[in-house]
Amino acid sequence: MPKITVLFGALLTGISLLILAINQTFSSPSIFIPAAIGLPLIVLGILSERLPNKRKLLMHIAVTIGLLGALASLVPIKKQLTELTSGNALDPVRAGSVFSMAILCATYVFLCVKSFINARKALPTNSEDSKSAT
Repeated sequence: MPKITVLFGALLTGISLLILAINQTFSSPSIFIPAAIGLPLIVLGILSERLPNKRKLLMHIAVTIGLLGALASLVPIKKQLTELTSGNALDPVRAGSVFSMAILCATYVFLCVKSFINARKALPTNSEDSKSAT
C-alpha cells in the first residue's frame, strides 16, 4: 500500500502541475489543492516504507487525507454541476482538475479500505490461537 500511496500522491501533485502548465499563470491558489493532498500522501507513503513498525498508523493517516480530499472535491463539483444545469459554460481545465481529484481520491480510499479489510482477514482469530495452543 505504501507504493500505491506514493503513486496516488504523485498523480494528485501532477494535476496541480499540469494545470499550472496549461494556464501558464498563477490565477488562484486553488490550483494547488490537489498538490496539498498529494504531497502529504507521498511523504506518508515513503515514511511507511522506511518505518514498517509505524506503517499501520501512517496508512490510516494517509487514507484519512485521501477521504478529506474526496469530500472536499464534492463542493466544487456540486457548484459546477449547478452552473452547468443553469446553462453556464464550464471552464474545462477547472472542471477536469476537480473531477480528476475526486476520482483519484475516491479510488485511493476504496483501495485502502479494501487493503485494510484484507489485512484484517489475514490476521489469525482468537479461536484459531486457542486451538493451536492445545
